Amino acid sequence: MNLRSIDLNLLPVLEAIYTERSLTRASETLHITQPAVSNALARLRTHFEDPLFVREGRGVKPTAMADALMPAVRDALDRLRAGLEQRSTFEPSRSTRVFNISARDAGAFILAPGMASRLETEAPGIRIAWSQVQRGHISTELASGRLDLAVDVPDLRGPDLESVDLFATPYACVTGKDHPLAGQALSMEDFVALRHVVVSSRREGRSYVEEVARAAGHRITPVMRLPHHLPALEIVRQTHLVATVPLPLAAQAGLAVLRLPPAFPHLRTVLYWRRENAEDPALAWLRDLVQQVAGTT
Repeated sequence: MNLRSIDLNLLPVLEAIYTERSLTRASETLHITQPAVSNALARLRTHFEDPLFVREGRGVKPTAMADALMPAVRDALDRLRAGLEQRSTFEPSRSTRVFNISARDAGAFILAPGMASRLETEAPGIRIAWSQVQRGHISTELASGRLDLAVDVPDLRGPDLESVDLFATPYACVTGKDHPLAGQALSMEDFVALRHVVVSSRREGRSYVEEVARAAGHRITPVMRLPHHLPALEIVRQTHLVATVPLPLAAQAGLAVLRLPPAFPHLRTVLYWRRENAEDPALAWLRDLVQQVAGTT
């Protein structure tokens, strides 16, 4: 990147458009007008001799050139911000920063309400965008800056990742209230013989429930596989199928509970962040907030 011939004020605009995938949202994030964002993008296109972004639906998507530029742009901006923020303090009550967190629906269910309550009173200008990034892409998304934090299982690896345990979630098997086994304790043989709906964010591979059964020497063949818990819970409400879900979700569902075999361990949930951002005061505050909310669940 030839820094001598480019206005460095354009780089935050490039980053914002890349992150938001929208000129309108980029202008809101930067607190400048949309025409100013459009003008900056036009100058960037001239400099790099590339469109950088093309229309997609109501937003934009990056070109190959933009994808290639962003790691270097974000690294430069991150270093600059880190240097500036070391001399300043982060004031959540006055901040309008947007944070991006990846979590599965169960993790967001457990954490998001408590965080929203804290933000309402302590940091009303801060916004949090929750998403569900594929597990294999989380390390890259954190490194690129498109994610600030990730909440997931303790399987993620990466040389730049730091992590801390948040909580261990017990599971419960739920079904419709008129199920003949409602309220009973299940052996593993009884459990695997039931007709299961399983929840997994992956298109392939075993779900948590299938993996636990396999480790105990059994196999589950699900009747239905879904990426989210809400439709799974509604299915078991209307049928004699069962779903094994995190206990906080089961407690809210108003369904009959079948007591799981002792072989079912609690599932650990871990908070991840990029090592280079460890000293960022804003991200340190956000990590503390997540951990405090997790500690009250």
